[in-house]
Amino acid sequence: MQTDQFLKFVEPTNYGFIEYHMHDNIVKHIWDCIKTAKGKSYKNKLVGQIDKSYLLTDKDNYLWKNAINKLAYEYKDRWGDGYCKIPIEGDFSLYLKDLWVNYQNQHEYNPMHDHGGIYSFAAWMKIPTWYEDQAKIGNAKDASSSYNSTFNFQYLDIFGNNKTLRYELTPEYENLLLFFPSCLKHCVYPYYNCNEQRISISGNVWLKQK
Repeated sequence: MQTDQFLKFVEPTNYGFIEYHMHDNIVKHIWDCIKTAKGKSYKNKLVGQIDKSYLLTDKDNYLWKNAINKLAYEYKDRWGDGYCKIPIEGDFSLYLKDLWVNYQNQHEYNPMHDHGGIYSFAAWMKIPTWYEDQAKIGNAKDASSSYNSTFNFQYLDIFGNNKTLRYELTPEYENLLLFFPSCLKHCVYPYYNCNEQRISISGNVWLKQK
């Protein structure tokens, strides 16, 4: 029996995130911001159980103008902004409210959390470990899955089931930026047997009145 003409496959509205492989000029700019940071701690604003986090200044708004602002408009063009319910009226524009660098040592972690604002992003500048090696360490050996040295998004599907999307971190993810709605929960699990620091940046995009 032919039923094709009577079938309609319906998918509910969903949202995603953007992977952005940063251009060399963007990477150079970020490293310059990191190297010239004034050492103002940002840990009291963050939930991360990590060594150090410092506030950064986006010199000349270069990162904003050449990457983040464009990603915000790309996101809205692809998925809209229906996920964001903000009880305000008037003429507002997006801006980069805060930007910081994280220095993470072995055994340290960032628990499940979300951010303030409209959009957030995270980018790995230095990853000293390989997931394949981390998955063989004693605490993960013989487990059904290893979360050592991973970055995870967590969300609910339409049935209310917890879902996890995992990035198994290796140096190949260096200079990759993830751009996502600030309300999307995420966490970072620790790594082991490595004395080098993992270095990442994060930031939040907010609204301001024009």
